[in-house]
Amino acid sequence: MQNISALIKYFLITLGLAFTPLIYAQQPFLAYDMIVSDPAGVVAALNKYQESPTGQQSTATVILSQYVANGESLATHQILVVYPSNQEMDLNLMRNATSADWAELLNKMQDSASVEAEGIGQILAMAGNPNDPVATAMGRTNVAYQLSVDDPAIYASAWSDLVNDNRQEGNVSYLSSVFAYGANPGTHVAINVYSSLGEALSNPPQTMKGFDVFLKRVSGIRTVEGRVVTTVVGEWRP
Repeated sequence: MQNISALIKYFLITLGLAFTPLIYAQQPFLAYDMIVSDPAGVVAALNKYQESPTGQQSTATVILSQYVANGESLATHQILVVYPSNQEMDLNLMRNATSADWAELLNKMQDSASVEAEGIGQILAMAGNPNDPVATAMGRTNVAYQLSVDDPAIYASAWSDLVNDNRQEGNVSYLSSVFAYGANPGTHVAINVYSSLGEALSNPPQTMKGFDVFLKRVSGIRTVEGRVVTTVVGEWRP
C-alpha cells in the first residue's frame, strides 16, 4: 500500500498448518499506521478491493486492528499485510502497481484516513497453534513489545525457550524482525496474543514460567523501545 503506508509496530500470521511448539515462518509483512476519521469507510474500501478482480488474485492476509494503547502516536488503527513469501510479496505489489482496483482503494482510503507511519518486516517465528481460536478470533488482543536487539541470535534463543516453557493450549506468540519503521529505532517486535483485553491484563509477562531467567539472558542485549496494544476488528484472507 503506497499512499496508505506504515509498519507494524508488531503483529503477525504464519504458514503453519498443524500444532507445533515453534513455527519458523519467515513471512514478510507491510504495516500501515493510520489516523482514521471514518472507520466504516476504511472497512468498506477494503471490502470492495478484496471483492475486486485484483483483490481476488491477492495471496496476502490483511488485518485491520484498532489501537487500545499507542503511546504518543496519533494513529488509531493499523493495517497489516502479511505475504506467504518474499516472492509473493513482489508479485502482489507488481499487480497492484498497474491495477485500477488498487488505485480506487487508495483514493477511497484517503477519504477516510491518513497515514502516520509505515514499515516493513518479517515474521521470524510463531509459538502456539496457528488455528487456535485465540490466534484467529475477531476481537483478539495483541500486546506488542517494540525492541532494539543487539544480538538477534541470543534473543531468539531466549524467546524460544520462554514461549516453549509456557506452551499450552491458547498461548500464542510471535517474534518478528523490523527492517524499517519510520523514526522508530526498534529492530524486532515480540507479540503475545490474548482472547480479550481483560485476559491480557490478567496475564502480564511477569507471570510466565521462567520469565526471570529470560530477563537475565536478554538484559544486556535488548532495550524495550515501546509497548502497544491493539484489538483486531477486521481480517481478509486469500
